[in-house]
Amino acid sequence: MDPYSIIDAQLDRRAAENGWAVVREWAEAPARFFYIGGRAPFDCFQISVEPPADDAVVVTARSVDTNDDQEFEQTWRGEVAEFDSFLTSAVALVETWKSRAS
Repeated sequence: MDPYSIIDAQLDRRAAENGWAVVREWAEAPARFFYIGGRAPFDCFQISVEPPADDAVVVTARSVDTNDDQEFEQTWRGEVAEFDSFLTSAVALVETWKSRAS
């Protein structure tokens, strides 16, 4: 069984609402992550989800590349019931990072 099945419905709904292209496999293993482009050229951010286990989930927002070489990363850990809230917080934080040079 895919360990992500417990959060896929929520992730798919949010992805459809926001236009995220969710990657579902990496190195021939299940994965869940998506990218958000920045305002400045070359800025790119990623939100990734570790495989849920024991009713716990980990969501990480990070910079992949930035125009000014700044690096950003923050992680949220908690119960699967908090997953939607973690996604909301991660996206909001990425939006803050994107607007740093505005």
